[in-house]
Amino acid sequence: MELLPLVCLCLLSCSGDAVRVVVEEDSDAVLPCWIRTKENLAGKLFDWKKDGQKKKEVFLYDAGVHYNNGRQGQDEQFKGRVSFFQDQLQNGNASIKITRTKMADSGNYSCDFPRHQPRQTSIIELVVAVRVVVEEGSDAVLNCWISTKEDITRKTFDWKNDGQKEKQEVFLYDAGNHYNNGRPGQDEQFKGRVSFFQDQLQNGDASIKITRTKMADSGTYSCDFPRHPWIQTSIIELVVGAAPKPSITTLDVTNHWSLLQCEAHGDPLPTLEWKDSDNNTLPADTPQISDRGGRSYITVNVTVTKTGRYRCVATQETLSHQIAAETSVLMYGAASKPSVTTIKTDGVMVLQCEVLGASPKPKVQWKDSSGNILPVKDLKETERGDSYDIVLQTTLTKTDNFRCVVTQEEINHQIYAEIDANISGSNTGWIVAGVVSLLLVVAIIVAGVLAVLYIKKSNKQYCAKDKNSSKEENGQTEPDSSTSLKESH
Repeated sequence: MELLPLVCLCLLSCSGDAVRVVVEEDSDAVLPCWIRTKENLAGKLFDWKKDGQKKKEVFLYDAGVHYNNGRQGQDEQFKGRVSFFQDQLQNGNASIKITRTKMADSGNYSCDFPRHQPRQTSIIELVVAVRVVVEEGSDAVLNCWISTKEDITRKTFDWKNDGQKEKQEVFLYDAGNHYNNGRPGQDEQFKGRVSFFQDQLQNGDASIKITRTKMADSGTYSCDFPRHPWIQTSIIELVVGAAPKPSITTLDVTNHWSLLQCEAHGDPLPTLEWKDSDNNTLPADTPQISDRGGRSYITVNVTVTKTGRYRCVATQETLSHQIAAETSVLMYGAASKPSVTTIKTDGVMVLQCEVLGASPKPKVQWKDSSGNILPVKDLKETERGDSYDIVLQTTLTKTDNFRCVVTQEEINHQIYAEIDANISGSNTGWIVAGVVSLLLVVAIIVAGVLAVLYIKKSNKQYCAKDKNSSKEENGQTEPDSSTSLKESH
């Protein structure tokens, strides 16, 4: 289902014919306007405004001077997005084009020739429609706001579905009275499945939620404020039928290949592609379509011969919808994640990597954080039938993050395990600890020797002092050396 730009006559105005232009969000919108006389407008004045609580200047042309060549005054919302048709001015064409439309652009626009006699004004209602795509059975929120953002608790807004035969009443709110609290008139298809956001009414939000959507809910919905001073209608295209996540099944497996099946459904039916981990599209079997329980399913099988991750991608181009599922394939005998640890052997700290049950025989390497391959200290390989057990050791010489890498080139398989190892936990640490301990013992011995010498010196001084004290008590004094010399003369 594709929403196409359209122009349709929707009402008459005393100042001219009013038309509605409906475009999809992010597309371009042409708002038509011609002067009745079809005269050349190159030297005339025409002015485009957007109606609202406050009129916005959209585009003004005055004898060659306009907003795109330096004239001031254009509203920020439209700067850089509005152009006119220079080559059509001579035919009286004052139409404009708004690019990259957004919901805020929806509203009534006036095209005015203020200097023309009699004065002429055209009214164009622009509706920027939004597409909402949901899976069947999920909930859909259809957004709608009043342009003034005013409180609509005491206002009226009306949601309708433009059905194939006639419009369907989806939800009507009128100053607190609505279909969920007794008001009659709601279409049977929507009873008990539509709600609004009570706490958001104060912000001008008239959005609704449709629960448990079904295919019949697909269609174009309009949100209208019928009692508003100026016309405002929002258009939402609801598409129910987006493909859910595909289902992947392994149908068969051998030592050399695996047969995978991908199944999906949706409306429209999606296309399926198988891709590998490098995003390469894989050659697959012819898609098969079947019907079950009123639904159409598509299945695509692929045979893979390498260990890796594979994705099944479902695409619905008309809905701009894509979704994928992923699976891992491990060929028989492919090495699992190795076991890594640090151990002490022969008084030396080593890194050990252990690989069990790998087939074909893998290549095992230790690498540091820079990717350098570390030298082998010890390698033990044990063959068990068609599989191999391998234990690889390397000497720990520095603190780093290390990786044990296991590679099986024949089956395009590589896996690794990492470990952080600290050199302080190696034999070097024990040597450092021994040196520190030895220095501590030496320090204690030196301290002891110094203490003994100090005690001996203290005892000697004490003995000398004690001897002098004894002589004084007996009336003996030591002769003064100077006095003795004098007497000798």
